[in-house]
Amino acid sequence: MGSGASSTKGYTDKKAVLEKSCEDMAALPAFVDKDGAKAFCGDKFDEAAFDAAAKDGKVPRAKLLIDTCLIKVSTDDDGLLPQPDAPKKQTCVAQIFVNSHEFGGTDKSCNGHRYDSIPFGNGMIKAGMACYLVHYVHSQHDTFFGVMECMDAILCRCNPGQIKADGGDQGKFDDSVRALQKKGVPVWPSPDVMEFMGAKDALTKIRNLNIGMPDTGTYYTEEEFITGFKKSMKFQPRVIKQNRGSSGEGIWIINLKKADYCAAYGDATAEDSDELILMEANDNHVENHTVIEFINWCIYGRDEGKGAGEWASKGTGKYLEGGKAAGGQLTDQRFCGRILEGELRYNMVNTVCLGVIHKVPAPGGMSAVGGTGSEYFFYDNGVISDSKLGTCEFTAYVQKEASADGNHHRCATDEGPAKVEAGTHEKKVINVDLEALRKKFVEEDCAILMKTLELPDEPIPLWWTADMINASLGKCWEAVPVAEQKWVVGEFNCSCVGVSKCLPAYCKPDTPNVSWKDIPAEEAGHATKYGDIVGAEAAKMLGV
Repeated sequence: MGSGASSTKGYTDKKAVLEKSCEDMAALPAFVDKDGAKAFCGDKFDEAAFDAAAKDGKVPRAKLLIDTCLIKVSTDDDGLLPQPDAPKKQTCVAQIFVNSHEFGGTDKSCNGHRYDSIPFGNGMIKAGMACYLVHYVHSQHDTFFGVMECMDAILCRCNPGQIKADGGDQGKFDDSVRALQKKGVPVWPSPDVMEFMGAKDALTKIRNLNIGMPDTGTYYTEEEFITGFKKSMKFQPRVIKQNRGSSGEGIWIINLKKADYCAAYGDATAEDSDELILMEANDNHVENHTVIEFINWCIYGRDEGKGAGEWASKGTGKYLEGGKAAGGQLTDQRFCGRILEGELRYNMVNTVCLGVIHKVPAPGGMSAVGGTGSEYFFYDNGVISDSKLGTCEFTAYVQKEASADGNHHRCATDEGPAKVEAGTHEKKVINVDLEALRKKFVEEDCAILMKTLELPDEPIPLWWTADMINASLGKCWEAVPVAEQKWVVGEFNCSCVGVSKCLPAYCKPDTPNVSWKDIPAEEAGHATKYGDIVGAEAAKMLGV
């Protein structure tokens, strides 16, 4: 019936079996019998393939079009369950393969699929829906979206930046997705959800929710930034976040060197000559600059003669470049000194919490970004174990004397008892009621979250995370009664959040031939349970 499996991944020198117009595709009925398939395919009709796929003498239009009109990028669908005999809905997992990349992207298995596509696809199938694994090829743009019109829902797993990396146009793709939505085809997540939730100004929009801070602001112009930053910097230590960075690049934790903060917001403003201590979250390196040097770095970067001074950052500055339309913006949030106690990542499927990761910065560090030596502690919510969320406890051995950056950092846990005995450190115990926080977040904030983010017509993402920071009053490492703790969101992420349990299935130079079958059984079982919840929640959203 169609192109079937291919011996090579990617799309070089490949063509679809048929070239059909969107009008021809739309004219097919939802389920196509053999005569209809023969008429559509002409001399390219594969009767054996049709018979193998047919149920009661018919195949879904979506499958016929995928097999005949789309280029088969992957070599196989190993691990994907058989499609339901009587599917209640037609869905797909949409992916992007970077043809010039050795593996098709850093998120691909050896067969060309995303390393975590199988549990999503199988979860949809187990919920009674057909789910196909497809790839967007930019040269087939119109055909691809013609096929997508046959879907009842699309799980978009196109990693940000990969469409452009493959030579496509992200804006063109996004506009076509929006056109699909207008025709009633849900896309999870939509371009607007990814943009609005992922943008740093989301923190400003949620400032009046339980998970927000009232003195959060966003700057789009040089004038707004200069005035606003000088005012906020004089009040409390800040976190300044650029909108376009990733992995902590362009996120600065800033303190006044003299710590001479004013008592109330707006009582005073910082001077150009005031000295700052800055730490960048991507690698925890520390720099010292004046207020005006930091302002000039944010506006002009390393441009000669603009007064930014010398910077050790791996970034380029110029965070406002291009203006709002091009993503030029800075978000200004009060620094939560308790960040050293760690942040909480709530892993969510719609409003269902799968579990929480407590991410604690490495000794001497401020950020828990992966690759900086931070420690991760996993708390399941009854999904892969019998354990439900409750109160978590973390023990740290903390310096008695502040470091050069003014903070009391912890030491490596295994070194702690000896340093306590030596008199340089003291033992501190932090408690967090994960379940109470989840309940408040889900029942109070999630109910109005999308409206607050100016997305009133969009559902909460199907697969997403919320990273929370302890904003409770008092000094870091000083215990706060659980009932008095305030945790605020530092970041939402719904743009292709990966399933960490599936990481053994993505290709690297030393493991170029791995796929779903190479994931250890326990981890694959956990990923399967996550995918099943995704499928069940998607079915609810579609009324199945």
